[in-house]
Amino acid sequence: LGKATHIEKFGTVVCAGGGVGVAPMLPIIEAMKQAGNRVISVLGARSKDLIILEDQVRSHSDEVIIMTDDGSYGEKGLITQGVEKVILREKVDLCVTIGPAIMMKFVSELTRKYEVPTIASLNTIMVDGTGMCGACRVTVGGKTRFVCIDGPEFDAHQVDFDEMLMRLKAYN
Repeated sequence: LGKATHIEKFGTVVCAGGGVGVAPMLPIIEAMKQAGNRVISVLGARSKDLIILEDQVRSHSDEVIIMTDDGSYGEKGLITQGVEKVILREKVDLCVTIGPAIMMKFVSELTRKYEVPTIASLNTIMVDGTGMCGACRVTVGGKTRFVCIDGPEFDAHQVDFDEMLMRLKAYN
């Protein structure tokens, strides 16, 4: 569904994957590395048991930072702390984030502060895959977009995450 990830040589790319968001991030990590980028992967989860695909991510990354909320593995803290650590020490040309909507919102707010271009792969509810049902509707740059046909990746700094989070609650 949607459009393929845009891959090119950007320079230094931070890939911020939270929870099960690491799974769809893995092929992006691999492709970014193959395109000649320096890839720094920041993985985040609530605890060590919820970190997935670590070995595979390591095999395609120049550096891996692991953040756990409870400190049971890697560094204690949120994924945003790991991303900020990288931004403060070196120039980051692109950040790609996939994970829970709330995590992507805060990664986006952080990277906006440092003027780092950021792509978020949105994981809204998708029903029909054609945009007709409207379940995956999001506002990006003030315009209505459908994740299933226009996405799933968008300029994170243009996504209305608050609206997206509210719409996701409709299906609880």
